Amino acid sequence: MADEIDLRFLGEQIKRLQGDVRLVKTEMAQMRADNVKVNSDVVALSAALSRMEGQLDAFRESVGDRFDQQVELIKSSFRALSEDIQTIKKS
Repeated sequence: MADEIDLRFLGEQIKRLQGDVRLVKTEMAQMRADNVKVNSDVVALSAALSRMEGQLDAFRESVGDRFDQQVELIKSSFRALSEDIQTIKKS
C-alpha cells in the first residue's frame, strides 16, 4: 500500500495553489488598472504635445512676421535717409 497518496498533503497543495491563483488574479486586476492609467496618461500627453505644437507654430509665425517688419522698417528708413541725402546734395 505504498502507492496510496496522503490526501492531507494533496489538500495542502490545493490550498496553496488556490492562494497562488487568487494572488495572480489580484495582480492581473492591478495590471489592468495600471494599463488604463497609462493609456489615459498617453492620451493626455498626446493632447499636450498637440497644443505645444500649435503654440510653437504660432510663435514661429510671430517671429517671422517681426523679422519681416524689421526688414520693411530698414528699407523704409534707408529710403528716407537716401531722400534726405539727395535733398542735402541738391542744396
